[in-house]
Amino acid sequence: MGYKILGYAVWNGAKWYVKQRYGGGGSSTRRYVALGVLAVGVGALVVKGTSHRNAS
Repeated sequence: MGYKILGYAVWNGAKWYVKQRYGGGGSSTRRYVALGVLAVGVGALVVKGTSHRNAS
């Protein structure tokens, strides 16, 4: 249960950061690129965690 709350906090914090950094009247393309990079990073962490758990 604690990991779910932590994940929720990290996800919403990242969304807030991206909105603050790229949301202020800038190019929407930059915002989508930043969100894509963030999604790929989170996906890589999930895959790494899953493969590490299966190896043990």
